[in-house]
Amino acid sequence: MNYELAIFERIIGGDLSPFADGLDDPLKYNHAIKLKHNSCFNFVIACFRKSQNKLVLTDKKVMSSMHPLVNKLITPQQNLFQVADIENIAPNAFKLLGIKKQNIVHISYSKQPNKICIYIKEVRNCSEINPQEAKFYYYNDILKEAVDSIKQNIKKSVFQFQDSVHIEHYIHKIQQAVINLRFQILKLIEPKREGDIYKLTTDFNDIDIFSLTYTYLEDLLCFIEKHYLKYIDENIQIPYRSELLETYAITEKLEIVKPLLLNSNIDTQLMKIIFIPFLKLSAINLEERISYKELIYLNVYLMAFYEKITDDFVFTEESVLQLIIDLNYNAIEMFNVFINKIIQASNAYESIHEKLDFLFHYLKIVNQKHCKTKLFYNSNLPSLKYQIIGWIEEEINYLTKKHNYNLSNNNPIYLRNSKK
Repeated sequence: MNYELAIFERIIGGDLSPFADGLDDPLKYNHAIKLKHNSCFNFVIACFRKSQNKLVLTDKKVMSSMHPLVNKLITPQQNLFQVADIENIAPNAFKLLGIKKQNIVHISYSKQPNKICIYIKEVRNCSEINPQEAKFYYYNDILKEAVDSIKQNIKKSVFQFQDSVHIEHYIHKIQQAVINLRFQILKLIEPKREGDIYKLTTDFNDIDIFSLTYTYLEDLLCFIEKHYLKYIDENIQIPYRSELLETYAITEKLEIVKPLLLNSNIDTQLMKIIFIPFLKLSAINLEERISYKELIYLNVYLMAFYEKITDDFVFTEESVLQLIIDLNYNAIEMFNVFINKIIQASNAYESIHEKLDFLFHYLKIVNQKHCKTKLFYNSNLPSLKYQIIGWIEEEINYLTKKHNYNLSNNNPIYLRNSKK
């Protein structure tokens, strides 16, 4: 695995010419990509507005067929356009775009009032590509090949292991190596926000190559979580573009659960505490970063509320608090909610004996509760159930001692003996 990741280590280490010795001639990148690609095209989407029977160029996007994002940003738009004959497009459109008709292999268009958008697929000579741009495409090729090879080797290695312990150790090792490499790249790029690392390149400089390297490392992490989720190190942060967010359909579920909860009659302060996990989930797509363990728990938490909705569950304060114990939402704030309620209920009884009866009964109920998950909201704290049990037992112990002390002080024999 170390050897397979060597390409990433060399790029991060500043060796931006790993493909051959003596790559001093920048045009060698053009030759390299020409060997890998039988054909080379540009995709052009241009918009014009009509002004006095003339077309005025208002917007133009150009992307090479070798660009890693071409299928996401350019080619899908083709389906929105009608295929056109070149001769049916205004002649000065090509002049404005600097495109020769003989280089066009496909053209389509979309007409609107006073506006026309043209989609063009144009033949491009690899030898004429700017060497710096060619270098970027070359790195995209070798990184893609390296990642495809690593994925296949991971599958083969996992298949050869005899037990899950060895598989888990192997997957953890890969995860940690990839995470370390991503961290090194972030230090080199120093983006103001991590999301900036995904911005579409226009300069094709070395920073863009580092960003490209980062996205391929992230692609490896997403591959691991998709195929080997039960073996991953749950303490590692999820990739910025984790596929689990879509797999769990988090956004869709949140949009259903949150309004129904907000429309219930639950106390406002309690609602704020219940909503903390939902707010964490909402922030993942922004700048919030969490571990796999946290994401898995938060998804279990959300899913429990979502399933209750489909079962026509009525969200009352009592029913939600019971669900909270089941989900082991062991935040300090939630623990305080339960303890305050126990104290309020206990204060309704005048005698210590009655208070003890109430607490023993409550302790029995909590002891009989079974959590639906072994996960913790806060892994540094005991489960919510045992936090509550611990507090009740301490309170029972305190009240019992107080009760015995009162009995001793009111005992005549004790009083006589104490006077001797």
